[in-house]
Amino acid sequence: MQERLNLHIDEAGNQDLSEGLYIVAVVLHEHVVDVEGPIKAYEDRLRLAGLADVPFHGKDLLHGNESYKEVAVGDKKRLLTQFARLVRSLPVEYFTLRYDKRETHDRKELEARIRRDLASLIFDHLSYYQRFASISVYYDDGQKVLSAALHDALEFVLASNVADFRTADHSARRLLQVADYVCTVERASIAYDNGKQTKTYERFFGNRRNFMQSYMKQLARKRFV
Repeated sequence: MQERLNLHIDEAGNQDLSEGLYIVAVVLHEHVVDVEGPIKAYEDRLRLAGLADVPFHGKDLLHGNESYKEVAVGDKKRLLTQFARLVRSLPVEYFTLRYDKRETHDRKELEARIRRDLASLIFDHLSYYQRFASISVYYDDGQKVLSAALHDALEFVLASNVADFRTADHSARRLLQVADYVCTVERASIAYDNGKQTKTYERFFGNRRNFMQSYMKQLARKRFV
């Protein structure tokens, strides 16, 4: 039995579904597999390119908020490209859960659906999860609806002594930033698929063809389910 599986989790959207869409991203990393090598190579590339090592946050990068306020648009594009390259090099997998306001009407229903869908996905691949002595869950508890659903689903399927919930610092853990990146790209994918991509998306990702070739298809190769 292997030592540990790490789950790094992030979300896009508000739990009241006011943005019309809610996405949950779960990044899986088998603890014995090295991620420090690719991360160091990423940090070295930033340094050589003269780019600030800003912890990746997709929404802030696209809109120039928080740590990206003083970063030029050209450098933000380069940071996005470099982070995409890091994600491609990391030995991780991911899956996402998507919820549309047209089908999920309030916070209570959202929590119930996340709990059900997450438990179902784990059951479908139970033999994989049972290979690990423990499963460490990293989530910053930013939205209570997701936090509650995570605890309930994982403890129901895997037992409380297996699921180990840990304090998560988005700025310090690269794999939490990878989960953020997954949410960012998946959300952009929905917009491009529906022909509703914004000028901001086109500024950073290009047209639909470029987005699919350079971002979505590259990311999809790491999809777990």
